[in-house]
Amino acid sequence: MFIQHKQLKKLNIPAEKVEHLHSVSSSVQLAFAGYPPQLCRAYLLKISGGDKVLIVVAFYLAESQCSIFFVPKFGELPAEDADPVYEEGYSFVESMGFVLTETDYHLLSRSQKQAYWIALPICQPAKKKEPEESATTIKANEELKKLRLQSRKSLGRFFASM
Repeated sequence: MFIQHKQLKKLNIPAEKVEHLHSVSSSVQLAFAGYPPQLCRAYLLKISGGDKVLIVVAFYLAESQCSIFFVPKFGELPAEDADPVYEEGYSFVESMGFVLTETDYHLLSRSQKQAYWIALPICQPAKKKEPEESATTIKANEELKKLRLQSRKSLGRFFASM
């Protein structure tokens, strides 16, 4: 079972620690708590740390320009126990409508891995978005307030005439 790791905002690890990487070939529309529905990309990673391995499922939200990460409920595990959990992560991602594909990341040279890794959006800090309330939105809200007031006055006159 995978749970959301809310403190993790980007993967800030060396490229050579990533043993295996699957990604999706196309985005899928998803809605995560706290975010509007939007196109997302998914990644499945096996990250090595000595004799321990961490399986990570990462989603990159295109509109919000941020990442959401899921890890196994029990966290890191011994390397010899990683394959079944990786398969579970694979199933988790595909159950959301994604089709994962092999990236052959593990076959790349050290310099190719580094270039590939730093280009991934899940390795980038979340981009800060400007507040969504633009001048157009503010004007529309003012117009809506005026219409509500006018409607109340009309309704009051209507009831008074009855």
